[in-house]
Amino acid sequence: MRRKPSGRSTWQKILASKDPTVFTVFLEDSAGIAGTLIAFLGILAGQLLHNPYCDPVASIVIGILLAGVAVLLGRESGALLMGESADKAQVRRIRKIIAEDPAVEEVGSLLTMHLGPDQVLLNAEIKFREKLTVRELEAAIDRLESRIRQREASVQRIFIEADSLRSRRRSAA
Repeated sequence: MRRKPSGRSTWQKILASKDPTVFTVFLEDSAGIAGTLIAFLGILAGQLLHNPYCDPVASIVIGILLAGVAVLLGRESGALLMGESADKAQVRRIRKIIAEDPAVEEVGSLLTMHLGPDQVLLNAEIKFREKLTVRELEAAIDRLESRIRQREASVQRIFIEADSLRSRRRSAA
């Protein structure tokens, strides 16, 4: 498994994870520990202060904590269900890989979508140099797919949309 770039906090790593089990287990366990601590403090404060309202207040705080965790889990899981795109840094790296190829004239839009925790789909619009033969174009596409998969292991499905000759003729007219 690849390591996340350094410089990220644990919280950022959890939220950046595309594996729902990672953030679900972490958040649920953390909420459980925090809830137990809040309950303990509520009962302790009630006993020490002889105040019967400390325990119910602690229960309300635990409820708010659990509601917050539920909203956060729903948001993160929902983003994955709706087809969350790859992070911006990965898209920039893919764009650079494509732009470095000598057969590429221009890189258009790059559309990405997570299909699973470590599986990304890429759809790339690429304008290739005009004088390429069909064989050179095929070789360039194969080369690009190979380089992208080699440097970005999570990108497993790649669809390259080459700028068509028709659109070039239209733009020339």
